[in-house]
Amino acid sequence: MNQEIITQKPEQNATASRPVKNILTILLLLAIGIFIGRYLMPAGVEGVPMKLFTVVDGERELAFPTFWEAWDGLHENYIGDLDDKDLLYGSVAGMVRSSGDPYTVFTEPAESKQFEETLSGSFAGVGIEIGMRDGFVTVIAPLDGSPAKQAGILSEDIIVAVDNEQITQEMSIDDVVQEIRGIEGEDVVLTVIHKGENKTDDITITRGTIKIESVKTTYEDDIAHIHITHFNGDTTEQFAGVVKEIKKRKIQGIILDMRGNPGGFLQTAVEIASYFLEPGQTVVTEKGKKENTHKAGGGTLLRNMPMVILVDKGSASASEILAGALHDQLDTPIIGTQTFGKGSVQEMIKLSDGSSLRVTVAKWYTPNDVSISDEGIKPTIETENDPEADGDEQLQKAKTEIKSILNK
Repeated sequence: MNQEIITQKPEQNATASRPVKNILTILLLLAIGIFIGRYLMPAGVEGVPMKLFTVVDGERELAFPTFWEAWDGLHENYIGDLDDKDLLYGSVAGMVRSSGDPYTVFTEPAESKQFEETLSGSFAGVGIEIGMRDGFVTVIAPLDGSPAKQAGILSEDIIVAVDNEQITQEMSIDDVVQEIRGIEGEDVVLTVIHKGENKTDDITITRGTIKIESVKTTYEDDIAHIHITHFNGDTTEQFAGVVKEIKKRKIQGIILDMRGNPGGFLQTAVEIASYFLEPGQTVVTEKGKKENTHKAGGGTLLRNMPMVILVDKGSASASEILAGALHDQLDTPIIGTQTFGKGSVQEMIKLSDGSSLRVTVAKWYTPNDVSISDEGIKPTIETENDPEADGDEQLQKAKTEIKSILNK
């Protein structure tokens, strides 16, 4: 799964009012439209929609004849079998890919269903989050306890091939995800380059069902260590349960751990921020074709609770939004390393046949107007984990800092 901030847009009336039952219906309607335009409708008739046609020297012509010339040429000359549905879906996917944005993608019905299952909290695969960095498919983080982590996949690994098939520049993030996913129990080989190395490493991973427990909490010395691994559809509910336990135990301080968290739903990040912020305080500002500010709602059950935040290079998207909001509004210390820097939002548009279009519609800015996409979130207390050392140095630093705050 690729990391993303997701908003959902209702099905648009123009496409959803009369659902298309199958792809042949689409092709038939297009063919009828072309026939009418070419042979039945005289050029220049007033009041006739001109979306598919233009008028040149008084003659009606297709607005983009190249597509249909290629379509006809392919069907007339290709020696193999052609599936018109695959051709049409491929055309749409190619059009969307031409935007040049790796996070703006079209997915067919089966892929769209898998994506929704992922955000719901359970899916089949190897358990890694990937994104695009400097033109390379990069591992943001392997999920805790996942087959990928157990096999040796690391944050910032560059994936160069799947089952010995090279990843090309034409492939979107979702294309790579589909190559990695497969049948539970079967193996997939990821060819990766670890950070700081020049050679490739073939890692065999056995696919499994990945169940995402997005909120994990431990308690020690009146301190709650809350690790949010994802911002899924059920994360707010899980977090609400933790808040009740915090109140019951009379917890005095919180370590909010978002290391390795690749993001998820924007609304979930806003809802969790609302436990800490005053109603109406800015969580994040969306800057795109329109500017929109997302503010904290009611609740504030954890307002004035002493807290520190843990992030790392695997923290992205919604986790960066939450960390930036709490730091800018509450001056909450941030411990760890600079985050991934994925500060764009994708709007998911469900199409009538079950496919979907995810479009990058904006970039995100913290309350202090820091561009998450350009800068990421920088820690106020930079702390690296030594891979050769025993223990978790970042977590230990967070414990030391929260105790210092409580003792003031």
